Formats: sequence, structure tokens, C-alpha cells
Amino acid sequence: MALRIIFFHGLESGCGGRKHRFLQEHYDDVVCVDMHMSLLSLGKRNSILRNLVKNALMTKPWNLYSWSVQCSLDGCLQCQESELFRTQSSKGVLIGSSWGGAVACLAIAKGLWKGPAILIAPAYKLAVGKRGGYDPTYSPLAIYAAMAKQLASDDYVGQVIIVHGTMDDTVPISDSREMASVIGVEVQEVEGGDHRMRCLLEGETPELISLINRAQTTGNPPER
Repeated sequence: MALRIIFFHGLESGCGGRKHRFLQEHYDDVVCVDMHMSLLSLGKRNSILRNLVKNALMTKPWNLYSWSVQCSLDGCLQCQESELFRTQSSKGVLIGSSWGGAVACLAIAKGLWKGPAILIAPAYKLAVGKRGGYDPTYSPLAIYAAMAKQLASDDYVGQVIIVHGTMDDTVPISDSREMASVIGVEVQEVEGGDHRMRCLLEGETPELISLINRAQTTGNPPER
């Protein structure tokens, strides 16, 4: 069976973005499900603004934003569930970029994905805040602890690799360093890389391909 790539897109990029197209150019089986996600578009069913409007009368004002973010994360993960279920962990690699990286964290924490994963500037902590807001089980430390438990299980295959540019001015690189420390995986810091991380797609041997190959090897190395 050929390698299958599941790509979780970013907050506003959707399907057909640069990373998705790059993967399609290099791999025969690439899946990118539209998560119908945006920050401010009411036309996207999982957008944070749409959830703010929908939940406005259902929770206390100080819980509204955090609950809406949680609803957006859950809605995006639901979009991905069928593809995750029908993909063998040993034959697939999950790649999540920014918001997609946050959704990928949730998929791993909940045990919906037990295979190789590459998290590019994962925006989980930025999305939910330090304390996680409405539901304490969604706090960054709670999700990281759940991820660590999943990665330590006997049925988890491959590695989880976090990649983050040192010049990212959208998602703090300190968030990835913290996540890597808690879950005990590798964080690869790309000197000069910005949030878009197009440098991973460039050159005769693009770094993203090398990362995909490395993620498929057995066992998660300790943080370097």
C-alpha cells in the first residue's frame, strides 16, 4: 500500500494552498479535507466568529470566546474523523500546519491518530490560551499530557515531529518548545523560518520530504 498523506490546512488557507499543492506534486495519495474554518467568516460553519454568534445566548459572556474556540476545534476534528479512521497509521503521515497543527494535536490526544505526524508551527496554545478556557481538559498542558500518554502506548507507530521557524511572528516558537518538552518529542527549529514555512518546500531535496521520511521511523527520540 502506498504512503498516504493527510494534510490539515491552516486557519484561512483551506484546501489548495501551497503546502497542499506541494504534497500533491510529490505523493500519489494526498488527502486534504476542507475544515470550513476561518477566524471571521460567517460563511464558514466552523469559524470562530460564527461560533461566537451561535453560542452568544448559551453561555456566560466571560466563557463565550473560549467555548467558541473549543467548538471550532471540535468541528474541525469532526471533519477529519472519517479519513483518520480509514487510514492505517502504519501507512500514513499526518501533517498539520498552524491551526491544522492544533487540530492534529487534538486528534493525537484523543487517540484518533496513532501514527507519524509532523506539526508545523502548531497553534494549539495560541488558539485556546494558557489555561484552555471553558473546558479544563482542553488546556494546553492537559492536551500535551494526553498526547504524551498516547505516544507512550505500544500501538503508537512512528514519530511526532514539531517544526517551527525562529522568525515566526504569528505563533510563538516558545509554544512549540513547551509542547516538545512536555510530550518528549523532537522540535526542529528552522533558523530564519517565518510562519508560512515555505522554506520546507524549497531546494532539490525539500526538507518536508525528509521530515516525512523521518517521521515514519519507529520511536520518538528525546528532545534535542
